[in-house]
Amino acid sequence: MNLIEQLGGYERAKHEFEMIKEMKPIYPGEIETNNRLLLEYRRQHNIFEVGDLVVNDAFINSHVYVFKKLLPDISMALIAYDDDEGACGLYSLRHASPEEIKAGKRLEVNS
Repeated sequence: MNLIEQLGGYERAKHEFEMIKEMKPIYPGEIETNNRLLLEYRRQHNIFEVGDLVVNDAFINSHVYVFKKLLPDISMALIAYDDDEGACGLYSLRHASPEEIKAGKRLEVNS
């Protein structure tokens, strides 16, 4: 069982980690470690939060977008690239991999 599950799930862990941010961290890098754990959990469970970097596998372009918000139709999200914003279906979104973030674009899968 991972730390997030030990703390009672994602929302509970996020709450605990936010409380830690308000206090002095116990050790250097604690906040970064907690943020990384939450991001890894979101990637594994397809959870998106404001500010997450995502790619849309249904788009022809290969931009890395910023997740802005979930739209009232919960199957749609608002994403942004530079100053352009647009809506897309959640079914085609996924978290950008560290390699895609570094490259600044969606990396194609070679078979």
